[in-house]
Amino acid sequence: MKTHIFKFLVLTALIFTSVASYAQPGGGQIEAVKVEYLTRRLDLSPEEAQRFWPVYRNYQRDIQKVIMERKKARQEQKKTGEQVDELEFEEDLLEVKKRYRKEFSEVLPPQKVNILYQAEKDFREQLIKQLSERRRQ
Repeated sequence: MKTHIFKFLVLTALIFTSVASYAQPGGGQIEAVKVEYLTRRLDLSPEEAQRFWPVYRNYQRDIQKVIMERKKARQEQKKTGEQVDELEFEEDLLEVKKRYRKEFSEVLPPQKVNILYQAEKDFREQLIKQLSERRRQ
């Protein structure tokens, strides 16, 4: 019983630490829910969570860089009329995912790494669905 309480407290502390260091204005609540969702879906032990979240934050940062580059390119397209190569940005995103798959495999078992990418997709779909429902109300 004490072991379960200890694990819960450690995991909770890790989650709050991760969220506090990663949260952005306006996105903090969503990030907190995402951390909880991924922790639950991946069934992370406290030890796994401690190793996983720093790698995941770096992964998110690199994904965000590619997204911001695409956004800049689209804004520049509006000014110059030059076409944006969307496929190039999709390739960049895929390269980041491939690179981090290796890093995630160093901190998680392979089956959890496979679950991670599907869990992210499921979270995104649920978020979009909930936001759509809220807008309709």
